[in-house]
Amino acid sequence: MTDDKGGATEQSEDTRGLIVEGTDRRGHDESFESLFRRYYPRVVQVLCLTTLDRETAADAAQEAFLQLHLDWERVSQYGNPAGWIYRVALNRSRDYRRRAVKTLKFRQSQAGGATDPQEVVWEPQLSFLEALKALPERQRQAAALHYVAGFSQKETAEAMGLSEGTVKSHLFRARDTLRRKIEVES
Repeated sequence: MTDDKGGATEQSEDTRGLIVEGTDRRGHDESFESLFRRYYPRVVQVLCLTTLDRETAADAAQEAFLQLHLDWERVSQYGNPAGWIYRVALNRSRDYRRRAVKTLKFRQSQAGGATDPQEVVWEPQLSFLEALKALPERQRQAAALHYVAGFSQKETAEAMGLSEGTVKSHLFRARDTLRRKIEVES
């Protein structure tokens, strides 16, 4: 791999594409642009699974990367900037959800509850993704980060701002719920 000045770069990745070492041979940090290219599609995918809404996922991911750009000098020094990106993106998606609930309640109060909101909801095609809808939000987030993005339990805990034990509990409950749901449908 070469950098934009023609020099060779060294990057090692684990099996999920997470950066283990993000410097070139001269010690320069990986650029914002390369982090964006590497993680943006995955962040959107994880947020689609957690929010079940493609537009909200894309908006939250864009805001997370905007925040990364604004805080680049500080965040680029972190040992795991990807974890920071996922955490900010998850927080932004929660903010969107809260705003949507408040807006819906306001509209219903103004129209006497007769308003039926027209939401564009992402409809997964696989039965596994359908089963994710039955999970509580935190379990769905933990499952998406761990099983889809390939995060370890520790990385998932960091991204969600939870303890590792709490993440283990969310993953156990998510697996149990999904197993029971899939067994019933079989």
